[in-house]
Amino acid sequence: MLYPMSTRDHMEYAAFRLLEFGLGCLSLNQARGALGGLGRFAGRRLRYRRAVVTSQLTAVFPDLGTARVEDLADRVYEHLGLTAAEAFCDRDGQLLSGITVEPGWDILDEALSHGKGAIVATGHMGNFELGGAVLAHRYGLLDVVKRQRNPIFDAHINALRSARGIETVGMDEAGPAVLRQLKRGGLVALLLDQDAGPDGMQVDFLGRPASTWPGVARISIRTGCPVVPMALVRQPDRSHRLRIRPALWPTGLSDRREDVRTFLARISLATEAFIRDNPEQWFWVHRRWKHQGDGERS
Repeated sequence: MLYPMSTRDHMEYAAFRLLEFGLGCLSLNQARGALGGLGRFAGRRLRYRRAVVTSQLTAVFPDLGTARVEDLADRVYEHLGLTAAEAFCDRDGQLLSGITVEPGWDILDEALSHGKGAIVATGHMGNFELGGAVLAHRYGLLDVVKRQRNPIFDAHINALRSARGIETVGMDEAGPAVLRQLKRGGLVALLLDQDAGPDGMQVDFLGRPASTWPGVARISIRTGCPVVPMALVRQPDRSHRLRIRPALWPTGLSDRREDVRTFLARISLATEAFIRDNPEQWFWVHRRWKHQGDGERS
């Protein structure tokens, strides 16, 4: 879906480019420090979606207690700032060359060796934009993206992805492009951790029913391609590690609704493991359980 441009869109984009220009005068580590601190300030002082973050953290981790939830929320906002700095200020590509892969590329190489392509199941976890660049550098990648409300900013973000070798397609028109990519044995990235509204399928996510896009399970079942959960996680020294979990195959499943739900639940469980290991690096500002328990459309 393309949104019409407005004066507000142009003003927002101008402010963003001004900030981007200012950050261009800083080193990557200086930008991380500045935006990491700005993220904490936005969360603690400006209270941007703070209630959403703390309420969701409390629901998922009820044993943490108020003080630890507030500390974790601060680190969530700092992570958002660090991710922005890494996305826009890594001018010489130093982050890409310093990434380690755990346990290695063998899982993905084997998944692709069957000639059916593969789907990378991931979410807004760690530095997911940099993760896409890592995959595109080695394999080539089609990334299914949600269009931004501001079309000028959307074009800018997609131009950055293209410069990193990532091909993109909007969710609304993704079907044919995804099938073509898989048919030629390629790699497709799908983010499945956002609320899918009444069109979604109810499966557990972090222990709570959530409306989830079923496309990843349906496409895998219909094409026979494997699903490989992965996430690019920032380490304490601010290096990055691409964590790859074993491939999930749709063996013996049909496109019956309950088979799709069963496989989708398996995929969701595998991807949420990354969040449980590093909860401060997930996108808690999103209202993930907005349609929790809603009835599903056929």
